[in-house]
Amino acid sequence: MSLLKRYQIFISSTYRDLVEERQALVNALLSLGCIPVGPEFLPGFRNPDQDNWPHVRRAIDQSDYVVLVSGGRYGSLTRSGISYLHREYTYAHTLRKPILCFVRDLKAPLAANKKEVTAEGVARLRVFRESLQKHNNYSWDTLETLVSLLRQHLPTFIEQLPAPGWIRAADAGDGQAEKQLDLRKQLADLQEVKHALQHLSPSQSNSINALQELVELSFACNIYIEGNCKLITSKATLIWQDVFNAFAIDLDSSASEDKIKQSLAQFLAERYTHHIHEAYEDAHAVSSFQFTDTSLRMIRLHLRRMGLIRKDTLHSNRSRAVWQLTPLGRKVLEDIRQHTAVNN
Repeated sequence: MSLLKRYQIFISSTYRDLVEERQALVNALLSLGCIPVGPEFLPGFRNPDQDNWPHVRRAIDQSDYVVLVSGGRYGSLTRSGISYLHREYTYAHTLRKPILCFVRDLKAPLAANKKEVTAEGVARLRVFRESLQKHNNYSWDTLETLVSLLRQHLPTFIEQLPAPGWIRAADAGDGQAEKQLDLRKQLADLQEVKHALQHLSPSQSNSINALQELVELSFACNIYIEGNCKLITSKATLIWQDVFNAFAIDLDSSASEDKIKQSLAQFLAERYTHHIHEAYEDAHAVSSFQFTDTSLRMIRLHLRRMGLIRKDTLHSNRSRAVWQLTPLGRKVLEDIRQHTAVNN
């Protein structure tokens, strides 16, 4: 691992049954020069009346890696019907965060209060553990084994999946490269403003009205019935303004396509969780909303044709697409938000 970089690592696990394990992992990560974070370090963790999910999301957003520890419990359930651990995993997986999993050997002795005792709980845990098989995962049975596995495999995991990490300002140079990048972005903005003023089309000049048009898009999500997971698809009839708002929520500067997909997934979850529960009355949980690939392409193409978004060519590469608002897009989004604020 780099001597200059410090990697922020989010520790995801059930809590009450793994308090000692979490503390041991924190100590091990600190000794490896990493920055451990987790829900217990964030505001609202010990207040049952306060929703600290926004803080958890932000911590995962800012983390370079996720270390996920699965013990003998599926964990306490959120309002959506999946566990807090499952929600953290789904969010991190949606962002394509590198996830290093440590899955407890259920054949090893375990106290009754540290394992699922109901058939439903056992089924949910089984399905969740199956989803972890797609990641680097290692079996553990004791606290000492868990810490040893972390120390053994984390450095290689980081080396194989490089992440930005954190560098002290004193070690980051004089910032000339960043200044040049800002100037290039400003120049690109000015050129686009000039082009927009010279070639403004009727559809672009009336973008807010165009965003009131309806569109039918397809999305998928997971439903859980008696502990079993099933992928379903459905249709969403939306106005383009709502889609644009969800797409642009993270575009004050620019955002990766993965980040934008997560925002769109959150938008779908807020809009359609109740609808899916009504359609599938036996489902005890719904998760992992996402637009289909065809609908995502339609969204990107339509918003680009309207002149509202563009690819950030300075930060995009073959494996990572980064998007940003055009000057016209920023103006339209500002008008929409002002209009919404007045009506509210």
